[in-house]
Amino acid sequence: MKKKTALLTAMILALGISVCNAQNNGMVAEAAGTNCKDGVCEFVPGAAGGERIAFAAINPYNNAVPDIEGEWARDVKQLGPHDVFTAGQTEPLAGVVFSVNNPIKNFKVLSLHLKDFSDGKPVFLVKELYTKEVFRPDRQLLVRFSFIGSIPNNGISYTDGNGKTRYYSISESGMDGSLVFVEF
Repeated sequence: MKKKTALLTAMILALGISVCNAQNNGMVAEAAGTNCKDGVCEFVPGAAGGERIAFAAINPYNNAVPDIEGEWARDVKQLGPHDVFTAGQTEPLAGVVFSVNNPIKNFKVLSLHLKDFSDGKPVFLVKELYTKEVFRPDRQLLVRFSFIGSIPNNGISYTDGNGKTRYYSISESGMDGSLVFVEF
């Protein structure tokens, strides 16, 4: 089962996927081939120019996502001042603590849903669940996620220091149980 999970996750991560973000009470597509309606975006494979995913594996000892760190709540030795958001509705819920060393803008918690496969590529629906205008170093964020199956169903986005919006899926490694963040 773990080999199937790892193979399916690797296949999905190796394919190009894209999302959009909310602006001015509507959805604005950030890549060609993205359809948005009522706060849910659908990526249409083949229309985004065959972009490939850049891998950024995260584990509790080496958080590789630029600008932000995430680790299992159970591994956090001491949780300081923090906010809490529950993203999942299915038990069991697993806590992930996010923290930053420098303020970042437009931090969002995302729900990812695999809608279909088209030409061997996944079609995802993306919905924003939580927004933090400025995420500051003095206040962590504990998010309680439901991790369902082997296909990533959780994600985050934020605006980096260069003004670029960055998107990451969040899943649990089938190999060692560590957090895996993959930029898309």
